[in-house]
Amino acid sequence: MYLSHPVRRMRDDPGEATAALVVELSDDAAPSRLRETVADAGGEVVEELGFDCWLVRLPEAGVDELCSLAGVVRVETDATLERTVDETVEGEGSSPAENEDTREV
Repeated sequence: MYLSHPVRRMRDDPGEATAALVVELSDDAAPSRLRETVADAGGEVVEELGFDCWLVRLPEAGVDELCSLAGVVRVETDATLERTVDETVEGEGSSPAENEDTREV
């Protein structure tokens, strides 16, 4: 199981804050167990993100129990959701710059 550094800190030394986390479950894990564990910790499942990932919000004191749940593959802070592709990088389908030669050699 992968735990990001901030999640390991919350698990080992929980504070008073509420944590927003992305939890990935294994293919055979029951999302109902995730919901129960988060609810028992005083939190909520906010959203299903797809690809067996869920956005949850719970007190830091519940992170250890969450990490102990069978079927958890990865837990990271929701900061991973805020990453975007740099808009200055040309992607597929981008038009080449006017002075760029597009002929194949």
